[in-house]
Amino acid sequence: MDIEGKNVLITGCARRIGRYIALSLAEEGANIVIHYKSSEKDAKKLMETIRKKSVKAVMIKADLEKSDEVKKLAEESLERMGKIDILINNASVYYPTPIEKVTEEDLDRFYNIHVKAPFILSQIIGQSMVKNKQGRIINIADYSPLRPYRNFSPYAVSKGGLLTMTRALAKEFAPYVLVNAVLPGPIIPAEEIEDTKKPLEKTLLHRWGGEKEVYKAVKYLIETEFTTGAFIPVEGGRLIC
Repeated sequence: MDIEGKNVLITGCARRIGRYIALSLAEEGANIVIHYKSSEKDAKKLMETIRKKSVKAVMIKADLEKSDEVKKLAEESLERMGKIDILINNASVYYPTPIEKVTEEDLDRFYNIHVKAPFILSQIIGQSMVKNKQGRIINIADYSPLRPYRNFSPYAVSKGGLLTMTRALAKEFAPYVLVNAVLPGPIIPAEEIEDTKKPLEKTLLHRWGGEKEVYKAVKYLIETEFTTGAFIPVEGGRLIC
């Protein structure tokens, strides 16, 4: 699939990795639906920047923990753009949850954002893609379901659900829609992190990858015509370290 002229919905793309993906796709001629929850100022700035690239950009607010807002996000995206060619489930939540302190609220939050919302968006938009006989769904997951680490169990478990969803929907939407996942590792430091070197100790390349590395994987998964149900690791060798 060529990127130029395609309509892309990216969840949680007002900031960080999502923002980089949005800007990079717009640079290649894609029209972007900017989803955000609370980062309205950042979303508006991103929209203005993208529009300067002579492509279309709209912003839609939605709380991914609320099913009705997720459905509205999907439906409004289709209505405002005419169709969605590429869905990138990028939105994520990440914070430590020591096993003895995990609450039901934590479990619900990770599940809603990493599993339920991507499923609903993929269900609605994926069916539209099938009717158009073309589409890409790309899930930004994580390497942690394949190699979990302490104090982040709900996060790893929910991202594992996203991986299972990737392969399940690849079968549901074949042969017209390719569904794949990217498994980032140490790409950019978390905002609250104090020691930026410690996460790299168990990474073969001993450095942060940078948003560009995730975008390279996303671009491949858009342009490929023969990859579906796959997981693309972008983790500096952490899975084998």
